[in-house]
Amino acid sequence: MEWKNSTKDAHEYKETVCHIQCDELIKENQSVLDEYLKFCSTQMVLPILNFNEKKLHLFGNMTSNIEAEKRFLELQNKLLSESSQKFIDEHVYWWYEAWDATWRLYIPKMITEIEQRYSSNKFNFTLLNDIGEKVSIDLNKYVETYGARTKRILRSKRYEHQPSYWTLTPFKQERVILHKESNEYLAVKHAFDETMNEHYTNLISIERIQNLCLFKQFSALHEDYIHKYGKDNNGTMRFLYHGCPDTAAKRIMERGFNRSYCGLNGCVYGRGVYFSSNASYSDKYATPDAIKQKRIFYSRVLIGKSMIGNSKICEPEDGYDTTTDGKHIFVCYHDSQVK
Repeated sequence: MEWKNSTKDAHEYKETVCHIQCDELIKENQSVLDEYLKFCSTQMVLPILNFNEKKLHLFGNMTSNIEAEKRFLELQNKLLSESSQKFIDEHVYWWYEAWDATWRLYIPKMITEIEQRYSSNKFNFTLLNDIGEKVSIDLNKYVETYGARTKRILRSKRYEHQPSYWTLTPFKQERVILHKESNEYLAVKHAFDETMNEHYTNLISIERIQNLCLFKQFSALHEDYIHKYGKDNNGTMRFLYHGCPDTAAKRIMERGFNRSYCGLNGCVYGRGVYFSSNASYSDKYATPDAIKQKRIFYSRVLIGKSMIGNSKICEPEDGYDTTTDGKHIFVCYHDSQVK
């Protein structure tokens, strides 16, 4: 994503454009659409649906648009999920690889039909696709065949606790580039610019890292923190920054943060993984790559109860979860504390 300096206030009215992914399902569910329009009304947001362009235009202030966009994403995922699971208990999806190497969902009817056969241990069968072609499905090889054309197919399951706004994907790991007009992009950029506004020349992209395995680990620990510290402060979860070289960024996206690398940039407040609420501070540790690009993580971090750290600490004292400088730096010692 690219950064643009902005002085717009969060209460100024603006337009946000959302992409409609399942227009036919929305048209067929008027009661759901009416409920969404009513929600927009309570948020003082004007929604305009353009089914020809498959876009939803939202007119309201930044905060209200964020809520309206999130609700719309949840609505689409819910409709898609319910439609494809009429006869299926679990959140299951079937995908095919299109001609342009992207992975796309089968239509709901085919998802149901394929899953029914998969659940019945029938691995070779024939179906009619959405344009009336008689295609052969081989679940041993995970391919769809029609004449000389062969497509790879995949099965995925949606984890019940994963965020509703995550992009549906057949993969357990995915890097999703956010649209510059989306509220998720604007919210992250707004927080970033609070301390970084004059420290960079161009924001190239903002990506959402969807790593299901790491998210499950984080969610399990988050539940423990909520039980320990209460729901009011969301189990002491905070959004913090972490700067690092490009090579380390790739490892983090795949495997998560690793305490084994602590000490490479000092360990003044403890021998763990360092985070800061100040993006410009983390920027100092985001060393440029060969083409002078930097990478910074904006992560969910479970702070818990924090104590003042020092360079000899390998883990916090009993009753504490992290160490800190008492200002903006926090050091984590449990790999699952971060998502």
